Amino acid sequence: MEYTLPAIYNIPAPPYFLVFAAAILGLACGKAFEISLKQKADEWVHRRSDRPLSDIQEIRLMVPFAGICLCSLIFIGSALTIFAVSWALGFTMAFFVIIISSILVWSQLAQLMKTLEEGGSEALEITSIF
Repeated sequence: MEYTLPAIYNIPAPPYFLVFAAAILGLACGKAFEISLKQKADEWVHRRSDRPLSDIQEIRLMVPFAGICLCSLIFIGSALTIFAVSWALGFTMAFFVIIISSILVWSQLAQLMKTLEEGGSEALEITSIF
């Protein structure tokens, strides 16, 4: 007679696909954000745009940035579930990390654009940042 223990824990397969898909999509959104930021700076340098450089509340910047944040949330949340953290806890932790980080990065970007607008590229020397 063979005795088997009842399955107490049902451990699902780790979400490796979500980790890799979020990483690839995050890189694509990052590239789109880079191109949009370069286009905005190029338009400002050549005075084809009457909007100030420090006004970063544009849809062409916000959509790729939101994509980066969403992909980062999925990446970190899924990566945490690989290490035996529950889905709820992993994605809750990832949510708070990504929200705080994205707010800080967006405000730093606004400050950097304002500095660039006021002082030109010379104002962005490494000694003036610290």
